[in-house]
Amino acid sequence: MKKILSVLFLFLSSFMMCQPKDTLRVGVYVDNIYDVDYLKSSFESIFYVWINSEEELIKEDIVNDVSNFLDIDRMIDFKVLLQEHNRNGNKHHYLLKIQAKILTKMDVSKFPFDKQCLDYYIELNTHYRGDKIIKLDTKNSLIKPNFIDKWKVGIPRISVKSKEWNSDFGNIKSDKRNVLDAINIQIPLVRDCWNIYWKMFTVLFISFFLTVVSVFLPNKLSEEKLALIVGSLFTAIGNKYITESYLPISDSFNLSDKIHLVTFVFIALFSVYAITEQRFKLKDSLKNDFIAFLISTLIYFGIVVSITISYLN
Repeated sequence: MKKILSVLFLFLSSFMMCQPKDTLRVGVYVDNIYDVDYLKSSFESIFYVWINSEEELIKEDIVNDVSNFLDIDRMIDFKVLLQEHNRNGNKHHYLLKIQAKILTKMDVSKFPFDKQCLDYYIELNTHYRGDKIIKLDTKNSLIKPNFIDKWKVGIPRISVKSKEWNSDFGNIKSDKRNVLDAINIQIPLVRDCWNIYWKMFTVLFISFFLTVVSVFLPNKLSEEKLALIVGSLFTAIGNKYITESYLPISDSFNLSDKIHLVTFVFIALFSVYAITEQRFKLKDSLKNDFIAFLISTLIYFGIVVSITISYLN
């Protein structure tokens, strides 16, 4: 009797393992991406997601609860704009149009030469990894080109990957399988970096230029010379406040911090030089002034160029 039961058990196990898995044909069409906020590391997107299956994936009403159908990793807000479920014989077609606000990691330490990538997962939580065969509808899965304002869009990628959760969140029915199939969307973004660079630092370079040309003023105009240097200092400080408004608060020095710091040091040195001339009543010397002007300019822009190049890679 035990042998018969053992043989029967093995037969049923083999039969269950030989049953073909349902194949899901999934696709995504990104219709729009906007409000890319690198200060808050978030963006908003409108996209379509569809699944074609020979089995009904959801037996519950999905109209009021999109989480029964799919989930979006790091989503902080969403709105269902369209929802359809069509059936043709034994084939089911699910379609959703979603507007979502999503968090993504954005490293702006190399701003404005930083390169970002909008990377997000659309999780298929109707099953666990391995329960079904997932095929990407590559023909219809698209990302509309040139649709993100103020950014240059690289070559986007849409692929099927797995998304693992390290917790079952206390689910008493959990079988400890916390890996889901997911559609991964990666959209690389590049700024118009040099245009932003000159907008950020042109005023700063002008303030340095005004500081360095002050050496050509005769010593009898020492008050005017100091006034020109102090005015340049306040111009540089104002430029610093403006550029800071474009960047998130960071504990590390970024490109803007370093160039402004170098400029402040040179302005301080020229202030000391002007005070020294006034205190010791040094004689005017166009040759010495020109040498000071030339050496200071070369050193300053050499440092600025080297700092800028270090952020290009």
